[in-house]
Amino acid sequence: MGGGAVWWIKGLYCRATVYSGSGSGRRMSRTLLWLLASLAFVSLTSLADGAPLKLMSAPNLLRVGTAENIFVECQDCTGGDIPVHINVMNHPTKSTMLTSTSVTLTRERNFQELGQITIPADSFIRVIFIQTDKTLYTPNSKVHYRMFAVQPVMEPVERDAQTQTDATIAIEIVTPEDIILPFGPVSLKSGIYSGVYQLAEIVSPGLWKVVAKFPSNPQQSYSAEFEVKEYVPSYVDSPEFTVNIKAKYLFGQEVDGTAYVVFGVMEDNNKKSFPASLQRAQVITYSCLLYLGPD
Repeated sequence: MGGGAVWWIKGLYCRATVYSGSGSGRRMSRTLLWLLASLAFVSLTSLADGAPLKLMSAPNLLRVGTAENIFVECQDCTGGDIPVHINVMNHPTKSTMLTSTSVTLTRERNFQELGQITIPADSFIRVIFIQTDKTLYTPNSKVHYRMFAVQPVMEPVERDAQTQTDATIAIEIVTPEDIILPFGPVSLKSGIYSGVYQLAEIVSPGLWKVVAKFPSNPQQSYSAEFEVKEYVPSYVDSPEFTVNIKAKYLFGQEVDGTAYVVFGVMEDNNKKSFPASLQRAQVITYSCLLYLGPD
């Protein structure tokens, strides 16, 4: 095989570890990447003719936002300098280049060289928060949900940094039997998407999930649960009503603070609150009790 050409040395599956948050709320996610390198030769010989062996070595774990060394070598090479291009791409589609670098193999360094790459943190640290209008539903009702996609500084995810197109997310509804009902992908508007899922008249009771993920990182998903019951009581027929409040931050740490609560009722889809029921309760070790009853 003669003439100028570009050869792919090797494709390695590498894991990129992303840390976000701090303290007990620190989260870690892992994403598979493609690590590719190419060597450009002025002339090449086939493997059957004893072509030089081209090697690339990388850490098994690549840390996002941290400089990492990639070793490349061309064994038994002779002649002039050899340029090497190292690319890091998303897995499995290889549709997005996350970062790249170049080195030159020279006779003086025995055709060995270290390339240094840093995977941008904003390529991975994106989070989707999911809300539903209620936590409990009956069959044949509508589940209203809303997605918030944000970056590390809590700014909305609006554009894909690589393709410069509107950011999208894939949505799934998961039944209690783990049957996946896919929807989307759908486009985000200012990092937000709102949707509705219509429950059937005959539907499985139990815990359901709304799941969202970025198409560029399908291994990482975010979800919110809701429950479906055959019958949900609309009122409590009792002279006393006790509420247990639990509070945690989004990153899991317990909340110590004060809760202000007003009780009310729902009549014909209209909310009616009781101002006299306003109570202040201290939240200690993430829970407190409120009591509504006769004085």
